[in-house]
Amino acid sequence: MSGLEYITTSPPNAGVPITALDGRPLPQDRAYLRNSFPIPEDVGDVVDVLLPGIPPRTLSVETLAVLEQVEIEMVLECAGNGRSLVRPAVSGLAWGLGGASPIRLGGVRLIDALGQVPDGVVELVLTGSDRGRVWPEGDVNYQFSVPIDRVKDGSSLLVTRWADEPLGMEHGGPIRFALPGHYAMRSVKWLASIEGVVEPFAGHFVNRYRYLGDDRFEQASPVAEIQVRSVIASPGHGESVPAGSVVIMGSAWSGSGPVVGVMVSMDRGETWHASEMSTGSSPLAAVAWQHEVVVAPGRHTVMARATDSAGNSQPMSPQWNENGYANNLVHTVEFEAR
Repeated sequence: MSGLEYITTSPPNAGVPITALDGRPLPQDRAYLRNSFPIPEDVGDVVDVLLPGIPPRTLSVETLAVLEQVEIEMVLECAGNGRSLVRPAVSGLAWGLGGASPIRLGGVRLIDALGQVPDGVVELVLTGSDRGRVWPEGDVNYQFSVPIDRVKDGSSLLVTRWADEPLGMEHGGPIRFALPGHYAMRSVKWLASIEGVVEPFAGHFVNRYRYLGDDRFEQASPVAEIQVRSVIASPGHGESVPAGSVVIMGSAWSGSGPVVGVMVSMDRGETWHASEMSTGSSPLAAVAWQHEVVVAPGRHTVMARATDSAGNSQPMSPQWNENGYANNLVHTVEFEAR
């Protein structure tokens, strides 16, 4: 995959260079990779649908193609994005800020593919073809669940396309699930089955993605919506630029609604100035922002802080929890003017 920064190669886990996060949707070969297990060698071309009281059936790319097609710009972001910046340090993949990608996906609404969901179903359990060993369960397939209200409201998607291309194997093709606005552990790749359950699902990964020891959330509450974040794409950290007029630029996003502002500080948070922002194509799309400053020769520090429509803003210091999830602290970059 071109230009990615690999943390592990088996399974492949790789971040996007921060300079690529300028708000524009990324193609498949430049989007970040996150895998708990190796990419499966044997992926079927149909998805089994198992709903109580309804005969089993299957979905395929061909059967989905005859349904109403939707397209959305959104952000896929790993819940551990920013983990390496948490103090005290925690275990897990040492993501910087490259575990996220603005993307454009196409497919169908999951509720349109299902047609109906029987009364009493509280969640859908999504099972991928990828499989590996976890403690204490042993060998398991990757599984996650989605609340039934996020299916019935039309926000859950079955994805078959990435921009104008078929969804590739490296990103979960031929069919994957996506829930825009939620951290990507819920967006199951290489979808093999969809099962309706009448009791909340308690699989390995559902239990693992919980907030533990985080004063922002109730203890053991599930990791869900993406926390508001902005990143500075340019200048890069440690970059040398000509003194004078410098355009600070980057992108911002949130899972709780549109980003309504990105503020920039050149004095370590003493004063803040509003940036100019683009308009997102959807409420959960990344937005581009920029702010022009005039700098003298020497070293400079720039900070960027986003706020969303729900009133959430990035914290000035890391938010600690046992797994390093959702660390959305203000991004800080140092650069030199010459």
